[in-house]
Amino acid sequence: MANYALLTVWRIDAPLEQVYATIHDAPRWPQWWPGLRSVTPVSAGDANGINSRWRFCWKGKLPYQLTFGACVTRVEKLALIEGTARGDLDGSGRWLFSRDGDTSVVHCEWRVRSTVWWMNLLAPLIRAVFVRNHARLMAQGAAGLARRLNCGAISQTNIDLMAAADAAPGARAPHSLAALLFAGLFAGSVATLAQLALWLATGVPLLTLLRDARLTAALVLGGASLDAPPALWPVVALATVIHFGLSSVYAIGAGALVHRLARSRALLAGALYGLAIYVINLYGLTALFPWFAVSRGAVTLIAHLVFGVSLVAAFGLFERIIATLPGRTLQGRSVARILRGLSN
Repeated sequence: MANYALLTVWRIDAPLEQVYATIHDAPRWPQWWPGLRSVTPVSAGDANGINSRWRFCWKGKLPYQLTFGACVTRVEKLALIEGTARGDLDGSGRWLFSRDGDTSVVHCEWRVRSTVWWMNLLAPLIRAVFVRNHARLMAQGAAGLARRLNCGAISQTNIDLMAAADAAPGARAPHSLAALLFAGLFAGSVATLAQLALWLATGVPLLTLLRDARLTAALVLGGASLDAPPALWPVVALATVIHFGLSSVYAIGAGALVHRLARSRALLAGALYGLAIYVINLYGLTALFPWFAVSRGAVTLIAHLVFGVSLVAAFGLFERIIATLPGRTLQGRSVARILRGLSN
């Protein structure tokens, strides 16, 4: 499961009593919060709303929606509303209310994990996109609340608490570009050897590797190059550069898996990551590069699974190698920083 710890801070030029009452009245949120499709009551709680249960359906700007049940577990008037979530998101959330002079300050904090399989599969690659979608959804709420309270624009600050923890002193060091290059070269080599072994075991001619080299080189040379007489060594050299370059790019997502999961879970997630790459490469990108469709099959699928697991394993191997080199430090742009850059 992909974990998220997200904090949004609103500063509102309106009385705290009005702000608290509006946010406490969850059944009326759809009247002013555009991203909320529906709020369905499940069971009533006490006079303060404790133990009340609701079913929420949210949709941001991206083409997916999240549905989950929420139970209010704690209420302190004008100070705090806290609850749990179960469904597409599992975890907890809370609203904190305070005053800063005449300004009302609202903290909305979510600590949840996704249970949606495709989101978990893609999270290593596009977690930053999901985080940004949440920020936009909160911005819709801020704009709607401002209209509801007839006050000025509400300022909003968003913090990815997990990314902030990664950057804190003493936090586990994220992977450097050196680690990404090492993982890409290692996994790309292991996957190629696995594919050759599978071809040998199934009777496929090993010269099929030259066919695949031409298919890969055509990413740069264009599909028309496949009809031209093959230039063996230039094509193989270009295909090798493309193969290992893409392997190092894919290592960014694997690095995120290693950074957030225990080793045993990371290996399983690596296999799923390899499956996702297979689907993207052999079924998604074939819309742009149709000549790759000929490579679909069980051998290519298994090679992609091996590739995903090898990427994850390579990071552990890299760390053990570095641990044997006292006094050496490696510096580079971290995976976390790269992913944050993609979200800007």
